[in-house]
Amino acid sequence: MKMYFSFSILFLCFASASAQSPQFINPVDAVYMEDYYLVNYVDWKWTDIGDHQCNEKTYDGHQGTDFVIRNFNQMDSGVNVLAADDGVVTFVLDTLFDRNKTAVSGGFGNYICIKHENLMYTYYAHLKKNSATVSEGDTIIAGEIIGQIGSSGFTSDPHLHFEVWYDSLYNIDPFEGPCGNATTLWIDPLPYVYTFGIIDYGTSNFIPTLDTLKERLPTIPVFSADDEVINFWMQGYGVKAGDVSTVQWFTPSGELWYHFDYIHPEELWYYYFWSYIDIPPDSPAGIFTVVYLLNGEEKITTTFELTAPVVNTFDLDKTISVLSFNNAITLQFTSPHEEDNQITVLQTDGRILYADKLSAGTTFHSIETSHWSKGIYILNITGKQNFNKMFWVY
Repeated sequence: MKMYFSFSILFLCFASASAQSPQFINPVDAVYMEDYYLVNYVDWKWTDIGDHQCNEKTYDGHQGTDFVIRNFNQMDSGVNVLAADDGVVTFVLDTLFDRNKTAVSGGFGNYICIKHENLMYTYYAHLKKNSATVSEGDTIIAGEIIGQIGSSGFTSDPHLHFEVWYDSLYNIDPFEGPCGNATTLWIDPLPYVYTFGIIDYGTSNFIPTLDTLKERLPTIPVFSADDEVINFWMQGYGVKAGDVSTVQWFTPSGELWYHFDYIHPEELWYYYFWSYIDIPPDSPAGIFTVVYLLNGEEKITTTFELTAPVVNTFDLDKTISVLSFNNAITLQFTSPHEEDNQITVLQTDGRILYADKLSAGTTFHSIETSHWSKGIYILNITGKQNFNKMFWVY
């Protein structure tokens, strides 16, 4: 048996405040703690790290607040960014690549700056390419849509970096706290969360990479003994150094099949964890259970079905190639299949984009993709046996 785990730490691009009345509204048009999470706050310490609540929910030198959404699939669906206050747009950039998954360079990436009447400036960074709905010189009102969340610039995951400056000279933390400002600039401050929580989880029949997890893998509820692996993954926040994550696998009879423990070496406020196992040849068919625990406390329980092996004289998986180019994908068969099949293409949220009959004897089948958004899609071919494959549209 094999297991694998990894983490995604969000890497992104002095704080002082004069007496000000609350003036800012929430700049993200979504539901807090469901659609997005506050991952990093302003760093108040010079020689170490510390946020306004005297904790370490920040990183060294961070000058803003990070509103992080769940995954790139959500980014593709569109999450609007709102002007936090009335003002005049002083700068707009939205032509840069917006799907960065490793924080290497690029600063703000695509961003918008707004000047407000009291010499406050707000910056909205890492926006989606070509999403800006405002131009330099525009007068806007609080709550007006100005763009969408992306992953451009120095970032590893889709989020909004929101930054406040006074007179373009002093960096301001809009939150209040015992280790920060005495007053808040938010009209309706979002609650400070310093506990563990689950963002998402699922199962897949292949070994993922961090990049594929960030796209939001479709959950597979039924596995075959012919599958190479069974993989469990989860996305969460709020693990502390020394916390122990455990994954337990139970057979249909309730017997503990396998377990894996991991001791977290550091505090994480946005991370992925996954573990996969080989399928032994004598695995019993039925409903299996996977349990994720943190420090011995059950946090996730999910099930999947394992079916018995299917004996076929025709191996569809070994005779098909999926080629993607020139605004189309082409299915190429090394030998004609013997029966009619149904072909469908789905988005990762399960919505069907394409469906057709794949006749017996077909050697090529082309699907136009010019009108599809960039991202990951799922190809399903069903008949006497099933074929599933994920592919990219760029």
